[in-house]
Amino acid sequence: MRNGNKNFTDVCSSLPDSLRNENGSGFGFVCIWRIDDEGEDARKCTVEEWLSKPENFGGEWLIDGGWGGPPGPIKVRWDGEKWQNLGFPPW
Repeated sequence: MRNGNKNFTDVCSSLPDSLRNENGSGFGFVCIWRIDDEGEDARKCTVEEWLSKPENFGGEWLIDGGWGGPPGPIKVRWDGEKWQNLGFPPW
């Protein structure tokens, strides 16, 4: 998938396939949110689809695909070119 000169798959290339393809399995959604965001966090798409939207580039996102409980959500950070996986807490 492309948008202008940026290949959407490239921005997620540093993330493991399992994280990029996470869609919440049987739940039908994956939770993706910012720490300071109190809006809706249930996304009906894969992590890669969400993070590949230009309007979502920047900052950090937390991701919970339904595994719940410890170790907690995975954090990703935009480095200006692509997403970096910061893993599970503690960060």
